[in-house]
Amino acid sequence: MSTTGFIFSNLNSNTLSLLTSDRTVAAIPFGCRYRLVDFALSNMVNSDITDINIIANYNFRSLVNHIGSGKDWDLARRSGGIKILSPGQEARQADAFVYSYRLEALRSIRDRINELTSDTVVLTDSDHLCNIDLSDVIAFHKANDAEATFVTVQSKIGDFTRDPQTALQSDAKGRVTDIVRSTGYDPDHPFVSIRIFVLSTEFLIRSLEEAVARNYHSFTNDIIMHSPERRRFYSYCFNDVVIPVTTFLDYYRANMLLTSDAAARNAILGKWERPIYTRVHNSPPTVYHDGCCVKDSLIADGCLIEGTVENSVLFRGVKVSRGAVVKNSILFGDTYVGSNSSLNCIVSDKNVVISDDQTLSGAGSTPFYIAKNKRI
Repeated sequence: MSTTGFIFSNLNSNTLSLLTSDRTVAAIPFGCRYRLVDFALSNMVNSDITDINIIANYNFRSLVNHIGSGKDWDLARRSGGIKILSPGQEARQADAFVYSYRLEALRSIRDRINELTSDTVVLTDSDHLCNIDLSDVIAFHKANDAEATFVTVQSKIGDFTRDPQTALQSDAKGRVTDIVRSTGYDPDHPFVSIRIFVLSTEFLIRSLEEAVARNYHSFTNDIIMHSPERRRFYSYCFNDVVIPVTTFLDYYRANMLLTSDAAARNAILGKWERPIYTRVHNSPPTVYHDGCCVKDSLIADGCLIEGTVENSVLFRGVKVSRGAVVKNSILFGDTYVGSNSSLNCIVSDKNVVISDDQTLSGAGSTPFYIAKNKRI
């Protein structure tokens, strides 16, 4: 039987608010040529999931432009393919509102879910980046006749998050024996969800019916934590690199990690058998002028480099003028850096103009953000 994929596009908009004033989380640029949604999409496509739904809520114009017909992911199909679902809050629905939780989003599209013919559903957020073979997770799920399978990583001493995350305890076969919400390392619950879930379709439909009847809102707190079917919940431990992008600082550090850590970069982007697909642009190659200096950076096509770029991520169309120095920075598309300007720990949004002879600096723990279309 087939599997249907659902990707949540807007969760964590608040904690990524600097980058989501006019775009959804899924559409945030990443790694010089990708959007965050590309990783979840590619994981599904590489695992032969070709019926994919992206649940959008607001600010999704750039997401629609990026996805287009889905042809760059081989999803421009008559049957299945990719669909971007607007909130689905129809006039007849008394509970229509802008969602903040997964369960609210799923309730808003329950008509679509009730029509599914697949026996399995994969749910994933857009803000945990990894390169995972979901077909292995689905096979594990079916072999155990599971209702829900959580993709997890093993937590480590020193792990800490401001927001509670789902921590699990499981037996030797992976069957979940306890679930808690935790903000740090818990030796009694050593496996932490990375927000990829494989569910049986029947379990999902039953859960939505209960959510509507009881006015539940949170998938984890209201359904998972109190489900009578927890004896058929399983944990699939993923042992490769996972990069969370749940805050602005996470986002900055994740991009910097790709410039400095070849192993992490290859674990995410370097697997030839599971490539990360993105929208193809017909841009000219980047031009590196005589006298420029580029070190440990990711640079997209269509750029013009006359100055110095170190430990930075440059998206398409960026120009670094002669004498300019860009270090530890992320420059979105069509950013212009004037002559003899100096940038350090900067995140500039699209179409920013930085005039000649400017000096701008943030810090590794507090990068400085320049909003879209600003001129400095």
